[in-house]
Amino acid sequence: MQRILFIVLIWMNIYTLLAQKPIDSLGIKEDFEIFESIIKKGHPSLYEYINQDSLDYLFKTTKESLSNDSTDIDLYKKMLQITSTIKDGHLLLFAPNSIKSDQYYFPLVLKIINTNLYTDTNDFGIPVGSKIKLINGKKASIILEKLKKYAASDGNNLTGKYRNIELKFGLYYAYEYGVEKQFIVEYTTPDDEEKKITIAAESFVKVKLRNTKRNSYFAQYHKQENGFDFFNKYIGNKDPFIYYKNELNAAVLVVNSFGGDIRIFKSNLTKIFKEVNEKKIRHLIIDVRNNDGGFRPNAIHLFSFLTKIAFKQITSEYVISLSVPEREYATRTFLNEKEFLKKKFENHPTYDGWKLNFDDMETIMVPDKNRFKGNVYVLAGGATFSAGSTFALNVKNDADMTLIGEETGGGYYFLTGEFPVYYEFPNSKISMVMSMEKISNYVKDKTIPKGSGVPPDKHIKLSLDDLIKGKDPQLDYVFRLIGG
Repeated sequence: MQRILFIVLIWMNIYTLLAQKPIDSLGIKEDFEIFESIIKKGHPSLYEYINQDSLDYLFKTTKESLSNDSTDIDLYKKMLQITSTIKDGHLLLFAPNSIKSDQYYFPLVLKIINTNLYTDTNDFGIPVGSKIKLINGKKASIILEKLKKYAASDGNNLTGKYRNIELKFGLYYAYEYGVEKQFIVEYTTPDDEEKKITIAAESFVKVKLRNTKRNSYFAQYHKQENGFDFFNKYIGNKDPFIYYKNELNAAVLVVNSFGGDIRIFKSNLTKIFKEVNEKKIRHLIIDVRNNDGGFRPNAIHLFSFLTKIAFKQITSEYVISLSVPEREYATRTFLNEKEFLKKKFENHPTYDGWKLNFDDMETIMVPDKNRFKGNVYVLAGGATFSAGSTFALNVKNDADMTLIGEETGGGYYFLTGEFPVYYEFPNSKISMVMSMEKISNYVKDKTIPKGSGVPPDKHIKLSLDDLIKGKDPQLDYVFRLIGG
């Protein structure tokens, strides 16, 4: 299911920092047993990356490691060890609400390039592009490795993890190492000067505001200033919007989300493509680099404005259960889930669940009458997830379009999505979201390794020099390609 539905839970947890709560051994084991039951009874792609015996053993040894000294955060981390092996980007765990709000948050805004941490703003006298070596005596490489478990992703994908860690570095750091009121940061400037600075922790609100000024949002490339205005228009804007590069007879359509009302989304696209066609634009660039999903019909509608032939998205849908497991601990679920799942899947049983070997949305996967007939280029990356990644896969499957950037965060061959169930465990108050449907994608290139995201046709990655200069390498590549 779409990550846009998880945003309330995500920000609720970002606003809180560590104040660990002890739980008695019976309570902590009860929560873990409920967690195990939910996963085993309801997760539809449980053994894609780990076999059943190994997962059973992991559950067993993890449960045995729980003790009277365990806290809610200890349990949270142990649950993450399980979900990390399942490798499902839609299977999300959130730290307990008992964690107290605090003002102690790692203050630097960071960017990950080639597994290294670099500063993404000019704060505290540290130049953009400075490489972080140590934080409070801990090596940056070790910190990054430890934080990976907090960022869910599909399969073996790392680009999605890195984009997630960049945005929530301070939160994950606090979960892993506890509250720290100041940070001794050792770094190397872009001029190769070795420096050390002590910085006081700040509130999340201050760090969030500074996040809008990231160099990697490329305001400089657009000859604008980093700040709220640029962020709100180009990054935070969830409605599709377009701007023009008249000297190249090109347009850039930015689609940061496939969420929102399906009819309104389609109507907005119709207006945009009528305008593009009236202007006789020859080159259209679709930017979904910040699109973490939404409703699949919206992704279908967008592609229908680009393709000249009927297309496919998925080959099958599978569920292991027609009812919500451990329903008494569910805090939110899709409406009338029992009736809906039964209506959709009941007449399609398999030996181990229920499976549809067709796509009931194929009837709308046809070219729109207002479709664009020029050259199409699509920009995608690690933050492109769920329906965003499915759209990128449609582009990958179409030889007339070019996918540019980095591997998407969403899975290439399949994803676990649709029908999200929200849980809260009774003793620890840890929250979880689990989607109940496995969706197998329609793919043309079957040489891609299992566990990958959707790979671009042309790999263009952000370099350190790009970061320092605020240059958008992917968009710049397309502009240069068009301009000859």
